[in-house]
Amino acid sequence: MNDLEASNGEWIYSLCYQRLADGWLVDRDNHAVIDLAERKLAEFSKFQPNFLAIETLDPIEFIASLMAGARLGVPIFLINPNWGMLEREQFARLTDLVDSMQHRETISIPTGGSSGEIKFALHTWITLSASVAGFREFYEVDEINSVCTLPLYHVSGLMQLWRSLLTNGKLFITNFQQLCRDGVNAIAGNEDRYFLSLVPTQLARLLDLEVRWLTGFRTILIGGAPPEIDLLNRARAAKLPLALTYGMTETASQIVSLKPIEFLAGNNSCGQVLPHAEVQLSSTPKRNIEADLVDVIRIKAKSLMLGYFPNLQPIAYFEPDDIGTFDRDGNLTILGRNSAKIITGGENVFPIEVTNAIMATGLVSDAWVIGTPDRYWGQIVTALYVANARSVSADILATAIVGKISKYKIPKRWICVDRIPRNALGKILTQELAQLLGDK
Repeated sequence: MNDLEASNGEWIYSLCYQRLADGWLVDRDNHAVIDLAERKLAEFSKFQPNFLAIETLDPIEFIASLMAGARLGVPIFLINPNWGMLEREQFARLTDLVDSMQHRETISIPTGGSSGEIKFALHTWITLSASVAGFREFYEVDEINSVCTLPLYHVSGLMQLWRSLLTNGKLFITNFQQLCRDGVNAIAGNEDRYFLSLVPTQLARLLDLEVRWLTGFRTILIGGAPPEIDLLNRARAAKLPLALTYGMTETASQIVSLKPIEFLAGNNSCGQVLPHAEVQLSSTPKRNIEADLVDVIRIKAKSLMLGYFPNLQPIAYFEPDDIGTFDRDGNLTILGRNSAKIITGGENVFPIEVTNAIMATGLVSDAWVIGTPDRYWGQIVTALYVANARSVSADILATAIVGKISKYKIPKRWICVDRIPRNALGKILTQELAQLLGDK
C-alpha cells in the first residue's frame, strides 16, 4: 500500500511503529513512545471502549494514544485540555451518540469553542491522507519534515504529524517558549529541509527577537488567523520564506497556499488552490472564475470532513462563511467572514480591510474591527485597539487612516483596551470580546 493511501487503523499503527523504530521524532525517545503505545493498547483492549478521547499536552502520550486508538479501530476524539466546564458538558452529551455511528475508524477534531459552541469535524485516515498528498504535490517535495510548535489536538499540529508520518519525514516537536529560548539546535544545519508552521502572533514574536535561524527554513507556513500587512512587510524585509495559507479543521488544514517566491515578490494573497481541492465563489459555477468578483467561498476537497459529529452530511461543497476574491492569476484573497460583514448606511465594510489600515499606522500593537448596532446607521464600524503610547487617541488614529480607506469605512466608534482577547492561535475569543464591548 502506498504511504499516502492510509485507510485503516491497523496499518496506521504498524506504520507509526516502523517510523518510531527508525527515529521519526527528533530529540525524543522514540522507543518510549512504542512502549507506551503497547501498554495503552493492552489497557484499552481489556475493557473494549466504544470510543477513545485523547486529552494531553504531552506529545509522547498523544502519539502513543493515537496509535492505540487506531489499532483498536474505535472512533477517536481529540480534546483541548484547556476546555472549561461548558465545553466538557457539551462533549459528554455528544459522546452518548457514538454507538449510532456508521463509520468506526474516524478521528474527530474539535473546532469552535471560543463562542461556547464546540463542534467536531469528522475525518477519516483517508481524508487526512488526501490533505498530505495535495500538500506534497503542491510543494514538490517527497519527504515532509516539520518543526511543530502548535498543539497536536488542533488540526494545525495534527497535520504536521501526519505529513511527516506518511512521507518518511522527520518531526521535531517543541513548544513555542522553548523555540524562542533554545532555537532549533536539534536540527541545526538542516533547517532548509524543514517546514515551520506558525500563527501570526508567533511570527511577530520571533521577528521581535531577531532570531537569525528563522531565514534558514525551507518554508514558513502561516495560518490560524489573518496576518496584518505590517507583519508581512516586516517578514518580507527580513527575507523570510513565508507561505501564507488558507484552510480549516473541516478541510484537514490548508487547501490554498502562497509559495515563498511569490510572497517575497510582494504577493500578500493566500495563493493558489492545492491539487486536492477546488475553491469557487458561490455565484460562479466554474473554478476559473471572473477576476475581482467578491462573493462567498465554496470548497470541494478530497480532504473534506464527512460532517460534524454525529451527523454525517456528505455535501458537494462546503461553505465556511468566508468572503473572498480571485485575481487574474488565480490567487485567492480572503476578505473576512460573511457573517462579520458590516452593513453601515447601506454600504458593505469588511473588517479585515479596516483592521489592516489601523495596524499599518504603526500606532497600535493590536486591533480588531467589528460592527455594533446603531439606530441611524443600522451598524457602525467599531474599532478596538491597543495603543503603543498613551498619546495615541481615537482622533489621531482616525486622521492617520484618512485617504487609506473609504470615508464610510473609518470607524465611528473607537475603544482603547489593554488587550484584544485571543486564544493561543491568535483567534478572537468572542465571548470575552462581547463582554468587553458591553463594559464600554
